[in-house]
Amino acid sequence: MNSSTPPEPVTTAADEPRTRRQLLTAGGLAVIAGILGAVGLSTPVAARDGDAIRAGQKTEAKQATKLTARKGVAFAASNSGGGKVSGLRGEATSNKGKGVIGVASAKKGKTVGVQGVSASPDGIAGQFTAARGGTAIVAQSPDRKGVALRTEGRLHFAGRSGSSQTSGGSEFVTKVGGGVTEKSLVLATLQDHVPGVYVEAASVLDPAEGLIVVRLNQAVAEPTRVAWFILD
Repeated sequence: MNSSTPPEPVTTAADEPRTRRQLLTAGGLAVIAGILGAVGLSTPVAARDGDAIRAGQKTEAKQATKLTARKGVAFAASNSGGGKVSGLRGEATSNKGKGVIGVASAKKGKTVGVQGVSASPDGIAGQFTAARGGTAIVAQSPDRKGVALRTEGRLHFAGRSGSSQTSGGSEFVTKVGGGVTEKSLVLATLQDHVPGVYVEAASVLDPAEGLIVVRLNQAVAEPTRVAWFILD
């Protein structure tokens, strides 16, 4: 007969009954965490260097994230929501930053750094806006053999070109919708054939009002059209 008494069961903190205050505290924290998670504020940063990118959460990293694909597309992003949505956005907040950089480094072939394609009849393949008075597009080609800007198809200079008509006199005064400055250059040519009549001069008349003037070498008796184009 064994006289030894069996060991008493070990009680852990998880087995001990929780007080009412502990239960209320835990429940309140769970509710707060749920609310913050619902509005996307569960944590200031959901992932850091070395962590996986989590959909719908903010990720901060000190090192660049690089995706390499030998075939097809390395990274694809789409947005199927309605209204003004974006599939991909690049933003730079530093004073010399670049929101998006496209580099084509192949030594041969007609490679493309950035390509925009619009399949909509009224769509725009690429849109650039200088909202605060800057320059929307800068095309550069330091190499003399290179081309800074090449177009295939029609060019439309909205507000920077047009035509005017007069029924007599030797001057055309026209308001330019896009505005002009004192340094603007005005190019003009007759659109109707009038023997002996030609454009003698074209210049800015009033920068404040956006007016240009086209002067002929002599007055015309019949309605005559003149086309103009503004260079800044």
